Amino acid sequence: MKIIFIGGLTEGKIVYDYLIRNRFVELEMVITYPDDYNGPRHIVIPDGVNIIKTMSFKNMLPQIKCINPDLIFVAGWSELLDEEFLSVPRLGVIGFHPSKLPYNRGRSVLAWQIEGGYTETAMSMFYYSVYPDGGDIIAQERVTIEKNDYINDVLDKMDLAIYNLMYAYFPLIRKGLAVPKKQDLSEGNFRRLRKDADSKIDWNKNSQVIYNKIRAISHPYPGAKTTINGVKYIIWKANILSDFFEGNYLSAGTLVATLYDKTFVIRTKDSFIHVTDFTVL
Repeated sequence: MKIIFIGGLTEGKIVYDYLIRNRFVELEMVITYPDDYNGPRHIVIPDGVNIIKTMSFKNMLPQIKCINPDLIFVAGWSELLDEEFLSVPRLGVIGFHPSKLPYNRGRSVLAWQIEGGYTETAMSMFYYSVYPDGGDIIAQERVTIEKNDYINDVLDKMDLAIYNLMYAYFPLIRKGLAVPKKQDLSEGNFRRLRKDADSKIDWNKNSQVIYNKIRAISHPYPGAKTTINGVKYIIWKANILSDFFEGNYLSAGTLVATLYDKTFVIRTKDSFIHVTDFTVL
C-alpha cells in the first residue's frame, strides 16, 4: 500500500514507527514538524529523502496528488483537511482523537475532560471528513483517568492506545475487513481551544474542581496560574487537604501556611489545597 504520513509529537512517532516497519507499506512521503519546533511532546523524526519538515502541508497538495496514495495517516497534527485533500487517497484519511467520539470533538479536549472530572475516556481511530472529528469511527480503545493522573500521565496512556489500535486494526484496514461505524452528528459536543483565561485558578471553587484544573494543564502544558499576596505563580502539582487544618473562618484564596520545604497551603471554598510544585513568575 502506498501511504503518506502527516504528523509529529509522541503520538505521531508511534504511527510513523509502525508504518516504516510494516512490510506491506510503501511510505511514500512523511510530513512532520521542523526539528526546532517547540510544541509539547515533540519528537524529532530523522531526516530522509521522503521526509519533509514544515509547519503546514497546504502548499504540498500537488506533490501529494502525484503520489496517488492509497491511504493517508494523520497523528499529532492539528491542521484541518479540506474536501479536496480528503478526496486524494483511494481509501481515505485516517486519524486519531482523544475522546469517545462523538463526544468531545474539537480542541484541547483532553484537558477539558480532566478538568471536568472524567474518570474514563477513549482514543478514537476514525476516517477524516470535512465535518471536524465527524468521520466514521474505525475503533475506540478505552482509557482510564485515575484520580491522581496528570495530563502527561493520560497522554502516555493515549500513546499506548494509538500503538494498540495501529497493531490491531491496520491489518484489517489493509485487507478491507475493518467495519467503521458512522457517527450520529446530532449527538455529542464540541470543545473550544483553551485560552489563557482558562488557566486561572478561582479559589472560590471547591478543592476538587481546582485540583482537576491543575492536573489538566500541568506539564507539558502552560500550568494553572494564580496570584497570592501579590506574587504570581504557575502551579504544577497539588494535593487536597480535607481536614488537616482548622481554618473554616478563612476566606478562599488565603495563604494558610508555608511549610519547611517551601510548599504552601491555600484555603478553597470547601477545604484546602497543598501546592507541592510551582514556579514563581
